[in-house]
Amino acid sequence: MVDSGTAALGRELARLRRDARLTQGAVARVIGRSVSRVSEIERGDWKKTPDRSLVQLWIDHCLSRSATSARVAERRRADVLALHAAIDTLADVDPAAQVPVANQLRPDTPSFTGRTAEIDAVRRAVAEARTGGVIAVHAVDGKPGVGKSAFVTHVAHTLAARFPDGRLFIDLHGHTPGRRPLTPLEALASLLSAVGVPGRRLPASLDDRAALWRSRMADQRFLLVLDNVAEESQVRPLLPNAPSSLVLITSRRRLARLDAVTIALDVLSPEDAALMFRRVAGRPLPPGSPVGELVELCGYLPLAIAMLGGRLRTRKAMTVEHLVGEMRDGVSRLAAMRVRHHRVAAAFELSYEALSPARRSFFHALSLHPGTDIDAYAGAALAGTPYRVSARHLEALFDENLLDEHTFGRFELHDLIAEFLRGLAADPDDRRRSLGRLLDYYQDTAAISDDRLRPIPSPATATPTYDGPLPSLGDRAAALAWMTAERANLLACLDTVDDEPSRTVTLTGAISRYLRLSGPWDVAANVQERAVAAARTLGDPAREAAALLELGGALAQHGRYDRAERTLASASVLYTASGDEQGQVAVLLEQGSALFLTGRYDGARTALHAALDRAETIGDRERTAYALVEIGTLHYLLDEYGDAERVLTEALRIHRELGNGFGASMALKNLGCTWYFTDEYDKAQQALHEAMVLSRDLGIDLTEVQCQTVLGSVLRLMGRYREAVATLTDARTKARRLADRSLEAEILIDMGAALTRLGEHEEAERAFGESLARYEEIGEELGTACALKELADLLVAAGRLEEARRRLAGARDRYERLGERLGLVATDNSLGRLEAAAGDAPASAVAHERALGLVREFGSPLEEAAALAGIGVAARARGDLRTARDRTREALAIYRRIGAAEANEAESLLTELGSAP
Repeated sequence: MVDSGTAALGRELARLRRDARLTQGAVARVIGRSVSRVSEIERGDWKKTPDRSLVQLWIDHCLSRSATSARVAERRRADVLALHAAIDTLADVDPAAQVPVANQLRPDTPSFTGRTAEIDAVRRAVAEARTGGVIAVHAVDGKPGVGKSAFVTHVAHTLAARFPDGRLFIDLHGHTPGRRPLTPLEALASLLSAVGVPGRRLPASLDDRAALWRSRMADQRFLLVLDNVAEESQVRPLLPNAPSSLVLITSRRRLARLDAVTIALDVLSPEDAALMFRRVAGRPLPPGSPVGELVELCGYLPLAIAMLGGRLRTRKAMTVEHLVGEMRDGVSRLAAMRVRHHRVAAAFELSYEALSPARRSFFHALSLHPGTDIDAYAGAALAGTPYRVSARHLEALFDENLLDEHTFGRFELHDLIAEFLRGLAADPDDRRRSLGRLLDYYQDTAAISDDRLRPIPSPATATPTYDGPLPSLGDRAAALAWMTAERANLLACLDTVDDEPSRTVTLTGAISRYLRLSGPWDVAANVQERAVAAARTLGDPAREAAALLELGGALAQHGRYDRAERTLASASVLYTASGDEQGQVAVLLEQGSALFLTGRYDGARTALHAALDRAETIGDRERTAYALVEIGTLHYLLDEYGDAERVLTEALRIHRELGNGFGASMALKNLGCTWYFTDEYDKAQQALHEAMVLSRDLGIDLTEVQCQTVLGSVLRLMGRYREAVATLTDARTKARRLADRSLEAEILIDMGAALTRLGEHEEAERAFGESLARYEEIGEELGTACALKELADLLVAAGRLEEARRRLAGARDRYERLGERLGLVATDNSLGRLEAAAGDAPASAVAHERALGLVREFGSPLEEAAALAGIGVAARARGDLRTARDRTREALAIYRRIGAAEANEAESLLTELGSAP
């Protein structure tokens, strides 16, 4: 496949290879491809869409051997990955192959110097653990500015290859000015998200999140950096208890109550300090330059040394002697004033005063940002400058070592520098205007992103409040990426506007859709609770109702159903009082969903039909279609398959007419499930495949995996067992990445059933055992019943009849309690096959007749045919060949009509019976 996108990507990869002075053969060995394949890639001939993991590996290898600076290397990496991302959305390939290993490590510091003994200690611990030991947690402590974060980052890069499953970094903000430390609950949300758990799938409680985190990390080789820890209680739930993973912690305090190896960092030795300064300065210094005196004035602190070295690097005429004189005066003056960290303060003051007035003003404005990091758009908003000016200031401040750039284009202030900037005098009016512009920027950009995330974009455009530069957010993917990058900043902004109720309601409304998509639900609920309170303060019932609606949805997803119902009832009262009929429909849909989630199907049916009637009355076609999707889903779960097909087909038609891909994917998925249950396999395959493609395009991971799971089931029922196992294995990998234990357990059932038909009984039994273990963990009775029934079928095939009988009794007991008719039919058919294997034809016939009578009440062609076939087998065993032939013919006709694999068995039996009198 060669087009302009893949050709450009190939050219850039070739340029990286040549710049690193590598041959095609050298790259081929690293990426595991042939030399001819490397040549094809460089020409842009990828055959299929480029594999991101291959591209990442190619980039990493070439840049590690290139002479370019770290900053240029990061820019080139970002450029090449952007080329890949531009063509990645055209893919119709397995997305699991495109997911790179989680790597959140910040760039290594090019000027890192010294710490040899400490680095060797960690290396030895890792090397010794490779022989079967456990890698200890390492906690690094030391005074501010001593280089703790730089140390763990350098160690992490040095050892990264030892940890192929991923490298994670999280700043816990234990000592960040103006920010509260992350709670363990929040930190676990970030860590689980980094390993593929969507926010909407996160458990609610700290214990459950910690358990899920430990489960995900078990048997993994991860490197985890927990930076800027406040105290032991903040970090203890984050420890993965994974013996092959390395955890590095930094803190200003010694974490004495933590079971960890302590590494106490002191200032650099005079020799290492001088060497670091020379490296940062980046140019030869005249003989006799008083570098030793300068680094002594810096207190041998890496942060102060980096600032002064950066200043010398960017000012070619400046001398070390000049810096010594300025530092001597500054240190003495600030020490006399008893300024905290006076040596760092002196170095910072020199660098700050050397900036132009415009850059000083810009730099000071950055300290007002309430969030974690800042890009050029947010910088422009704070300082009231054009975008290009903001970008130039940020680049220059980075070059001066006054800012860190841990993600390309996004900058952070060191805690000490932020502390000093905040201590500088500032005009209250200027501060208020800067924060106002920043909040306007985030509010307007979030509103644009919110509109892009709507299934159907709104024709109305809100009047902007911000007149500065905004990022380009042309489509849903760009909007989602912006929201994800700015998520922490947006939430931090909300923390600063508690005394501005109008701003609170507006900004919350702009991020509500994103929170609905991403979760976690406890965060979404907390945000919406503040919005409700703010709307009440304003005396604005319309905005209060909207916030109550979102709060009710978040509470329901969080499992707090009683409170969700009360909240939605309050929203309904307000919408009714105002005559807002669209709001009333939205509440009814949420109420129906909450009732559905708690198994109260009659109540759900009433609420959803009321929503449908009102939506049709007011001509709201979008909500009409959503109501139909929910009603159709309810129909197929209650075995009302004809009604489900009719309603879902209508929902699909409306969503397609509206151009609503999200709604269409939901309707298609549920239609596919309906046709799966009615054994219409060709139609089910087509619907599920289309739903998978739509879900993938929209980034709806869970729906995509759900469709793939049912597709695997369909392939199994069609007798395509190897294909089914492959499909389900891939679906299981994705389900594990989503941390969806229920879905993984469901997948394992179908895998076990397919493996049983392939005669791979040991592997099948293992799959059923894992499925049962997961269902027991989450307490899901329906899934447990299904797993028990399928395991019993395997045991019958293996001749373990008494064990199979016990499993079937457990399955039947659960199905009866749940009122699950299809499960009861399937269990009776399995019991009939067991009795036949035991040689008890009359008991076998009774079980199959019972299944046949029940299945004809609601309809399931596959199970009806299974019952007929079983009756035929029992009749043959009793010598009633006429009944055997008649029932087997009926079964064969159904099997052929639906394309089931069992048709071959029925044909063979009928052939045997055909010559009998």
